[in-house]
Amino acid sequence: MRFKELKLINESFTVSKPEGLRGPAVADIQKTLKALGFSVGPMGVDGILGPYTEKGIKEFQKLVQMPVTGHPDQETVDHLNKILQDNPTLAAGLTPSTDADVKGRKSAADIDTSTIQDPDFNRKLEKIAGQLGVKASDLIAIMKQESGVNPSAVNSSSGATGLIQFMPSTANRLGTSTDELRRMSAVDQLDYVYKYFKMTGVGNGTLGDLYMAVFMPKYVGANDNTVLGQAGADGFSGRVYSQNKGLDRNKDGKITVADVKQSVERFA
Repeated sequence: MRFKELKLINESFTVSKPEGLRGPAVADIQKTLKALGFSVGPMGVDGILGPYTEKGIKEFQKLVQMPVTGHPDQETVDHLNKILQDNPTLAAGLTPSTDADVKGRKSAADIDTSTIQDPDFNRKLEKIAGQLGVKASDLIAIMKQESGVNPSAVNSSSGATGLIQFMPSTANRLGTSTDELRRMSAVDQLDYVYKYFKMTGVGNGTLGDLYMAVFMPKYVGANDNTVLGQAGADGFSGRVYSQNKGLDRNKDGKITVADVKQSVERFA
């Protein structure tokens, strides 16, 4: 099995049988599956037992030669815990999930940031990236795209503020305000960058999905050809285009998911 190469260190993480289709226990199973090399879908760890996670469970069940159901029953949980017990290096790299790991969280004000604290911006960013399972360089690319890594940057038309341009309503959900964010140092504001991604999720962890989680979270994992805004359209689609028409580099009158992803890649 591919897990056997891991070396022993200590035990620190176990999974439990979920009581429903949503919650931290599901997120723990998703984290473990991902660590073992199984996909849980484009949304990544979201705490929701959907078809992608069921597929990942089936692949795991097949590998360990147990009944293939796609359900995280007690037998499956026991198999996962046995692997974690035998491979503490793997377990030590995982952290128990909380409500913050469950997609759709309405507020992130109470998310614990104690594990990411550091007075140095780059070291703190590395800690955040490690906790989220993403690249620090990708987080920096997004900040360059959104604010030029300026924690005081404010969009005069939307009121979006800070490193990743928090909207006023988003700041409220994070337990702060855009005025407070504007007065913070970059180091302090990283707490809210961390809380934001814990609240929205990181998709599959790629730069493109990370940026979509900032630009328009609803479309994380959407097909690259999905049209987000169109020139001359009424309502939301028209507003998206008019406010972001610089993203329409091929001048076809549309802003797609691919256009958004490509816009941040110049900073990668």
